[in-house]
Amino acid sequence: MYCQKCKVAFDGNGNCPVCGSAKVRPALPDDICFLTAADPIFGGMLKDVLEQNGIPAMSSSTIGAAMAMRAGSMFERIKYYVRYEHLPKAKEIVEELFNSPTVTE
Repeated sequence: MYCQKCKVAFDGNGNCPVCGSAKVRPALPDDICFLTAADPIFGGMLKDVLEQNGIPAMSSSTIGAAMAMRAGSMFERIKYYVRYEHLPKAKEIVEELFNSPTVTE
């Protein structure tokens, strides 16, 4: 299933496990899905490895550019997204790189 609000793909039926929304539907190959959140250093490495494996990745800062400039990157977390068709392989890469399961929001 897929939540358009959170951009989270999940197994099973019912409400979104992140936001609780009942407006979920089956995931489509081109749906943009949340993969993980990481600090800028590890996130940059992750994005490079994903792209080396032919997986385009999109990212967004959790605190915004102005706050990152004021507080520095110490508090910044970057959210990474991939298309649903690439999600299983991208999760494998995250687990290999960080030696842990993918992070959820």
